[in-house]
Amino acid sequence: MGDARTICLVGHSGSGKTALARAILKLGGVEAQLDTSPEAQARGGSVDLNVAGYRRGDQELYVLDAPGFGEFIEESYKGLRVAETGVLVLNAEKGLEVLTEKAWALIEEFEKPALALVHRMDLPNATFGEVVEGLKERFEAPFAPIQWPIQRDGRFVGVVDILEQKAVYFDGGTGEVPAELQDVAASAREALLEGLAEVDEALMERFLNDEEISADEMRRALKEAVKRRAVVPVLATSAEVPKSVELLLQTVFGATPAFHELNEPRDEFVGLVFNAASDQYLGMMAYVKVYGGAVKEGDELTNVSRGQKERVREVLRPAGDKPEKAKEVGPGQIAVLTKLAGEFALGDTFAAADRVEPLKLADFPKPVFPRAIEPLTQQDEEKMSAALRELARTKATIEVYRDDVTKETIVSGMGDTQLGVLVERLKSRFGVGVRLLKPRVPYKETITKKAEGNYKHKKQTGGRGQYGEVFLRIEPLPRGGGFEFVNEIKGGVIPSQFIPAVEKGVVEAMQEGVFGYPMTDIKVTVFFGSYHEVDSSEIAFKIAASQAFKIAVQNDTPVLLEPVMKLTIHTPREFTGDIMSSLSGKRGKILGMEPEGKDWERIEAEAPLAEIQDYALELKSITQGRATFQMAFAYYQPVMSDKLREELLKREQREAQPA
Repeated sequence: MGDARTICLVGHSGSGKTALARAILKLGGVEAQLDTSPEAQARGGSVDLNVAGYRRGDQELYVLDAPGFGEFIEESYKGLRVAETGVLVLNAEKGLEVLTEKAWALIEEFEKPALALVHRMDLPNATFGEVVEGLKERFEAPFAPIQWPIQRDGRFVGVVDILEQKAVYFDGGTGEVPAELQDVAASAREALLEGLAEVDEALMERFLNDEEISADEMRRALKEAVKRRAVVPVLATSAEVPKSVELLLQTVFGATPAFHELNEPRDEFVGLVFNAASDQYLGMMAYVKVYGGAVKEGDELTNVSRGQKERVREVLRPAGDKPEKAKEVGPGQIAVLTKLAGEFALGDTFAAADRVEPLKLADFPKPVFPRAIEPLTQQDEEKMSAALRELARTKATIEVYRDDVTKETIVSGMGDTQLGVLVERLKSRFGVGVRLLKPRVPYKETITKKAEGNYKHKKQTGGRGQYGEVFLRIEPLPRGGGFEFVNEIKGGVIPSQFIPAVEKGVVEAMQEGVFGYPMTDIKVTVFFGSYHEVDSSEIAFKIAASQAFKIAVQNDTPVLLEPVMKLTIHTPREFTGDIMSSLSGKRGKILGMEPEGKDWERIEAEAPLAEIQDYALELKSITQGRATFQMAFAYYQPVMSDKLREELLKREQREAQPA
């Protein structure tokens, strides 16, 4: 154990990652069925991280296949975090696409050794050379072809082995480099040698002296260069051509690092929960990358992220696409733990020892597309909360919470497609029907000046009556001040035992202001009143205080407060103008801009939440899906225009319709 390898296939949708994963597994002796969920099959593409693997002889390989659609980007985070090598997969006809950029950025963020595959070379308009040039130009990274495709009459028939400088044909033959490719093959070998020389001083000296360097010497240097990220080998492949996949696997096992080559050995078990799934038969499944020791059934572990003990009841290991029972899972391998008694979450660390520094999974992007979620029937309502909670545990970019202001249950994700999958999964997995609505904006209200109000609650119905009189003074607090209650009663005009009831009455009255929203940032002072020795009670003073507060507000000038969000947008520079124009139409304010790399820009901005609840969809449209953004609450601001306030409140009523 410890010689296992994990690769993660990342790239844009349509580049053929899942087909390639199946082809790799088939060569390992496994017929894998990937994308088996109803949601993936309905869309014809991955929506979750596929985790599969095989062992054949001394080869052990785990293949992680990440979706190529931007709203499911968290799966690339999870896969690349635990893979030894990131594999960037590109469509040979389309070249660089939106997710190509994001996938490569993540490979660099995780500092992973990498391969680049110009895939689907069997397509009629496949252009290997143009794709390679696009990679070099866009990313300024050390991409170096170690193969060059041979095409005959539109067919992908073989590759030139750049190290050997010979042609390898998929029908089993070999030969000289075709005349039309000799120049490009020699040039590619020269470029590769430049990269290899960076990690091997002896090789560099011989290279500079124009000495002959053998293919075996280059191959040894290539492995070190890949490990150090000094070279990113580029290969030509097609899942439809098994021989090209076989050559890819030779590179994976010959040029990429195994687990033990990148990680320090650990004696005791340590594992990271990098993926989770909810299965109809197995329940919650924790996919654990083992970083030290081994785990087997019956072991007692500690979830060090939560400080709770856990006994291992069942250990599985991905064999093909389906987990199979395993006696023991060790370093570099992937364990699937089921039937766990305690709760766990993505990113939790399990360990044999109590005191182990937790491993970190990733800094995932935060959800930016909120929707209110409602059950369709009473039966759905009874099951919805538990089902939502279980599904949310499997995704880092889905949050479920109750809005304290609007009292709605909010589910937030990366976009409408991801939330659509969630809704379908609630139905298919748990039988729960729901609908999504645009959430109400959590407006609040406040006052703008000092005012007073008083109210006498007096009721006589025979027997003991009710009596309480309260005089209140209200005044605004600074934004974010919340609520402050002050007792200035002198001479016992309101007995001290009734003061808490006065405060309670005020607090209840603040829950619904003039426009129907909670009030905040107010200081309330009770300064006078009266009582009756027999008829006064807590309920009487609570009612009197509530009414006195409402009268004081009527004597004031209440205003609507709207939440303002801070936006951080990462965009190609070519879209900056369109984004700024869009934000200005949303009452937005640009706070600053900074260049990011050669062609990108970071925009910091603020905008009212009422204007940007659908910004994830709009930004995707403006930038063809290339820009990303994060959103966080900044502050509440007063809506000083009566016209704007009326417009916002009317819009709130109009938009409370199914999304």
